[in-house]
Amino acid sequence: MTKSLKKSLWKAFTALDARLKFPNLNPGKIGIQLGFDMAYPVTSDLFTMHKRVFPGGKVIGIDPDPNNHAVARKIIAHQGLNIDLIQLGTYSEQGKSTFLLGSKSSWNQLGIVPKDTTVEFRNESIEVKIDTLDHILNELHIDKQQIGHINMTINGAEYATLLGAGSLLSEIDDLSLTVIAGRYDESGTIAGKPDYEMIIPILKSHGFQVKFRRMHQLFWWGFVTRLLMNRRWIYGKQNFGVIMACKGKHRIKWYQSFS
Repeated sequence: MTKSLKKSLWKAFTALDARLKFPNLNPGKIGIQLGFDMAYPVTSDLFTMHKRVFPGGKVIGIDPDPNNHAVARKIIAHQGLNIDLIQLGTYSEQGKSTFLLGSKSSWNQLGIVPKDTTVEFRNESIEVKIDTLDHILNELHIDKQQIGHINMTINGAEYATLLGAGSLLSEIDDLSLTVIAGRYDESGTIAGKPDYEMIIPILKSHGFQVKFRRMHQLFWWGFVTRLLMNRRWIYGKQNFGVIMACKGKHRIKWYQSFS
């Protein structure tokens, strides 16, 4: 396979991936990415989301890890992408937290949420600032009605972040969300219940239509990206999942997936 053909196939794959993950996010709109991993920048949701808002739109990436920011800033500057970065953790209140550094940056986790016991952490942590999503976006003075999609991949802090985003969820007329949930360890449990059982009522109270699917239940995520692309057998195993939600004119598409 020639280099040009590989490049063309990869371009087609990433465009399709962006379409399946963020189907209601259109050019000119604003995408919000909570948590971004720069271990493999080419597949980062930060840049996948940018494909959907270009041209004319922007992405706001929020993550507390300084290493992720250093890598992302170089790529953004080199490619001239319209992405704003904010170095904060998101939670239900303002303050500070320890930040556990994982053996992989995708495993990083705020120390104030139940620890993910399925991954490995380095014997190292840093202190980071945390804030509510409501306050963060208020400080940016953006037109919130232009926000089309919020993607939450924040390793157990999703529920607390939603508690700190009540005004935002109520104010925006047309909005889509994807929220990672359903982890089988402590980081996916809130008050003795699976986190999605706590998150879904919050979203419904703000007028969202909601659907929860585990990885193996989604063809693109489970079969195509995990099995065919990454050669990982996930069937018959305990897999986390994603909450897909939308309100207003947005609808959960029959083909919507994750990866």
